[in-house]
Amino acid sequence: MIQENTNRTAADLIYLVSCAVNKKKPDLDKCCMMDMEAVNNLANLHMLSAAAAYALKSAMPLTPLWLTAYGNATRNQILFNAARDDVLRELERNGIWYLPLKGIILKNEYPISAMREMSDNDILCDAGRMKQVRDIMISLGYKNTEFGRDNHDVYKKKQLSFEMHRELFNRFLFPDLHEKYKDIKSKLIKDENNGSGYHMSDEDLYVYLVCHLYKHYIKAGTGLRSLLDIYVFNKNHSSSLNKDYIASELDSMGIKDFEERTRRLAQKTFSFSTLNETEQKELEYYIGSCCHGTDENLMAVKLNSDDSLTSKFRYVRKRLFPDEKTLEQFHPVVYRHRILYPFLLIFRPFKGLFITRKKLVREYKSLRNYKKQEK
Repeated sequence: MIQENTNRTAADLIYLVSCAVNKKKPDLDKCCMMDMEAVNNLANLHMLSAAAAYALKSAMPLTPLWLTAYGNATRNQILFNAARDDVLRELERNGIWYLPLKGIILKNEYPISAMREMSDNDILCDAGRMKQVRDIMISLGYKNTEFGRDNHDVYKKKQLSFEMHRELFNRFLFPDLHEKYKDIKSKLIKDENNGSGYHMSDEDLYVYLVCHLYKHYIKAGTGLRSLLDIYVFNKNHSSSLNKDYIASELDSMGIKDFEERTRRLAQKTFSFSTLNETEQKELEYYIGSCCHGTDENLMAVKLNSDDSLTSKFRYVRKRLFPDEKTLEQFHPVVYRHRILYPFLLIFRPFKGLFITRKKLVREYKSLRNYKKQEK
């Protein structure tokens, strides 16, 4: 359960963000009563400091705390846009088809695009040419930190980060969503102003946004920014969307009810409405999950919300002795050559102790401290 002071801070943040996206000037007296440091800290956890700063700027002079958020939002947008233009230019030059995703598109739905913070650029590319994409990114000065293990490859350069997707969903973690989107290219619409770019229809984009939110929601949780994206998109497009098509698509994936519940919660949360007890409890899950989820939520999924010693022992055993699915996803060489399995059992603990120790310690603490939440 979220603590009372966190609820109060979250309510203040939600009020500011709601003012920002609805182009409403915040009440000055209400702003003066806020614990601005606490609100700013929570905003940073949810990547909403820019939106809150834009709201405050319309009502009062910004303090250094919020001036930093405002300045960072503007600077990051310029950097991200310029870097993305460079990457897309190279994809065009090499004739590699691409589809910008998530924040790249959603930022244009906000009253001011810089309100919508981004941690990276997500781009879907031709899966058959990812090695060439890697060569392009390296030639642009990016360091490749992950390649071929997930549905996207990761590239970093200073504060810039790109996730170049070969698929929209990981086939091991989300097989149903992967199956639905494995032939996404056939549903894309060719851009008119370039040679290799594509985009989705508004309906398909919304369905994908819901699927992406759902993926995070059921894995480790997701925060207020995801809920705000749903609100802003519906605010802009609800009257023009083919709702029957959207409902049919979502129903085919079994998440139609999830979308309806999420859309209703987003609408009430960011339109200054009062939530009922069930909606408030649901909102607290988003508040407590921060922007990218929490270790506690992830552990709950891995343990099937069972905090017994037996369940934790099964988890440790699986981590020490990886199963077929884990081998196929993370150790494909061992998956194909089982004679190497004993060596893997020695290598994994060594790697955890000496290479990824911080991650291992965080996982251990999360497992040790996990307690099932009362419903």
